[in-house]
Amino acid sequence: MKPSDSQAALIQWGIELETRLPAAASVPVGGYHAGLPVVAAITTAGARLSAPVFNSEAWKAERDGSIRCEPGQVPCEFVSPILHGEDGVEHLAAFVDWLNAVGASVDRSCGCHITVGIESVIGTTDPKAVSAFIRKLAHIARWHARSLYGQTGTDRHLNHYSHPLYEQTAQHMRKLVTCEEERVKAECAEHCGRGMVNFRKAFRRDRNGRFVGVIEFRVFAGTLNLDKILHHLASVLGLCRRAHEVQCLGGFGKNKVQQKRTATAQDALRFLWDYLGWTGSARPVALGLFGRLHAEFRRYRKTAQRLCQQFDARYPDADL
Repeated sequence: MKPSDSQAALIQWGIELETRLPAAASVPVGGYHAGLPVVAAITTAGARLSAPVFNSEAWKAERDGSIRCEPGQVPCEFVSPILHGEDGVEHLAAFVDWLNAVGASVDRSCGCHITVGIESVIGTTDPKAVSAFIRKLAHIARWHARSLYGQTGTDRHLNHYSHPLYEQTAQHMRKLVTCEEERVKAECAEHCGRGMVNFRKAFRRDRNGRFVGVIEFRVFAGTLNLDKILHHLASVLGLCRRAHEVQCLGGFGKNKVQQKRTATAQDALRFLWDYLGWTGSARPVALGLFGRLHAEFRRYRKTAQRLCQQFDARYPDADL
């Protein structure tokens, strides 16, 4: 396997895990976008268990109206602090262990969203560079949609909140890179909607005018399986790294080679791995992989393969 990707370890990212939480866990849950700090919960064994923190920052627990629950359950979206590096991945693993210990669960109404800070990927806040990056990412995500949906093993491609990128996304992205005014660029990003990749916050600035642009991958289904989550995260970081590096951009649609290599989700997964340098010899490093993501790839790849096989059996005619 190719060496790990030291540049990927510098990327700042966050993750949202939508869950159904036992009311008996006694976790205070805040309102939508008004989450409360996650301090501790009662485990399924009845013990109080403190929640992991990252650099003294706690996760937030907030309500989400899209999560369906059964009696005795509370809908809760857990929102991470900003994470990065090997420590960030280890912290994520610890928090997933905590969620399982307190009895959290998921169903098809739940999602897993991964958000990436654009500046931490491309090293600049220049609007032209941001425009070029997100356009390349849109094209690459479109090419690899089958592997991204496939690794969930579910029907996320049929979900209104995680739909495949529309054809008109290419038009918005073309205008975005040719216009000069940042306001117009932001409007183009807004028009792309919030499907499998949400570009609507790509040109966001805080109240002081500081650039805080992000992109959000909404393609993944809710899960508390760490191997699934690690493969999802690695895919996101790898695609962002490749979008930053690639110079020659192909069309928004797939060419004949890409069509052949993504005929099934299992084929598409192998294509994704080769494309990012996780397998094969196309890249000098395994883009997006470092620390645990690199060391444990041979294990968690098996989970992704199984889920892609499941996806192919369930949705052989998926238009991706």
